[in-house]
Amino acid sequence: MDGERLIGFALGVDRRILRRLRRGQQPIELEVDLHGFSRDEAGRVVRQALEKAGQRGWKCLRIIHGRGHGSAAGPVLKRALPRWLEEGAPEVEVVAFTTAGPRLGGTGATLVLLRGR
Repeated sequence: MDGERLIGFALGVDRRILRRLRRGQQPIELEVDLHGFSRDEAGRVVRQALEKAGQRGWKCLRIIHGRGHGSAAGPVLKRALPRWLEEGAPEVEVVAFTTAGPRLGGTGATLVLLRGR
């Protein structure tokens, strides 16, 4: 996490993939809104979304976590998201993730690119 932006990618992934992902050039096949969930609940929801995407062969998710403005502790879900994506689900591999572009939610959302196993 660099300031307000999240970014991560697997070894060997071309950074151009991140630019295309951030620009919304990959069709979003599943959207998950974490507003209103506790940290633990949100982690379970993310894992379930990864499993669902893996089962259906979906490649791109948008996870809406918010900016943390409504929380005294700040962006709790946003800070936890990279670890949840790293832990993932057995049937999917997270290839890359990045903060969404402004029209897709900006710093309140993260786009995730998957590769099925």
